[in-house]
Amino acid sequence: MIELRARRNSLHPWIFKKMVRPPKKRLPCGAPVTVVTREGEFVGRGIYNPVSNIAVRLLTERESEPLDWSFFRAKLAEARRLREEILGIGRQSDSYRLIHGEADGLSGLMVDKYADVLVIEPYSAGYVYFMDALTKGLRELYPSCRMVVRPDAKHAVREGVEKECAELARRHPAPESVVIQENGVRMKVDFRAGHKTGFFLDQRENRREAAQMSAGRRVLDLFCYTGGFSIAAALGKAASVTGVDLDEKALRTAGENARMNGAQVEFLHADVFDHLRGMVARGDLADLVIADPAKLAGVRDEIPRARRTYGDLNRLAMKAVRPGGVLLTCSCSGLISEPDFLSILTRSAAEAGVVFQAFRIAGAAGDHPVSSIFPEGRYLKAVFARIYPATSRRVVAD
Repeated sequence: MIELRARRNSLHPWIFKKMVRPPKKRLPCGAPVTVVTREGEFVGRGIYNPVSNIAVRLLTERESEPLDWSFFRAKLAEARRLREEILGIGRQSDSYRLIHGEADGLSGLMVDKYADVLVIEPYSAGYVYFMDALTKGLRELYPSCRMVVRPDAKHAVREGVEKECAELARRHPAPESVVIQENGVRMKVDFRAGHKTGFFLDQRENRREAAQMSAGRRVLDLFCYTGGFSIAAALGKAASVTGVDLDEKALRTAGENARMNGAQVEFLHADVFDHLRGMVARGDLADLVIADPAKLAGVRDEIPRARRTYGDLNRLAMKAVRPGGVLLTCSCSGLISEPDFLSILTRSAAEAGVVFQAFRIAGAAGDHPVSSIFPEGRYLKAVFARIYPATSRRVVAD
């Protein structure tokens, strides 16, 4: 049992270390606990971790609801109902995010469905204890799917369950790859070399939007990874598509994906910043530029560097857009807010000597919902904008 030091005035599922009294008996990382007030009144049940700044992740505030198999089965079923019955994702894709952490009431857990493979990514030590209940619930809901446990190595170390997570991954190994379908596009997901759970499902709707505005345009896809935006643009009848990335393994998969879809894409192994500088110097501009870098700020200490990098990237990207062309620029750094990202883009436009006309500001696809009690879940920003030359141009050295 965990006792609070002070009154809890929020429904936020995280209870920080400073808010709880250390238990009399030492508990292991990830232990399931009951949380009570100083007066002994029930607060909720959740996951306790003495080595984390997030001391408790609350999973339920119902006293009559134990954290057993039926609890997880109900959460999984409700999450599936949103994706399949309400959102109708099955009409677009055979793959989606089933559990998006706190937004689906399971703090510290991600579950992605890729065709007939379910990838479980625990960010909290507690799911070491709950894994059997989770996999049992998933098997009942998806009897034909394979189960894969893919812990994030950094989080496993931070949560104090590195060995336990390694054992879970060994017991539930990933296949080498699987082919999924999204908006009529077939994509190979490489589980051995891929980032995160294997593919960026959150950009599904933004890839569709980009494809619809690609017809007849020259498209440049920066940080193209395995070719999601590039191939969507090519199949959207772009005049030409170039994808740029430094990850050679991802580019090999991108080439396979392009061939599988009969898409004509030139993939380049290059540093995005160097490539953009070369384009601008040659006056070799694109009609649609897509910039979707990996997360640049994972912890608060990285925010200043991330702001500078987003600023430099977007200044160069704006210069590489043909006058009147379109820039789709993204940030998946949750620590960079939407207003902050738009402020960065405004400064980049001024330094590039252009006018930045945003016409659509989007986020993650609907299978990545955001809860009112956990607004931090809105991490992805995708800004679509036209780029025009400014009437008076400032010259800024690159």
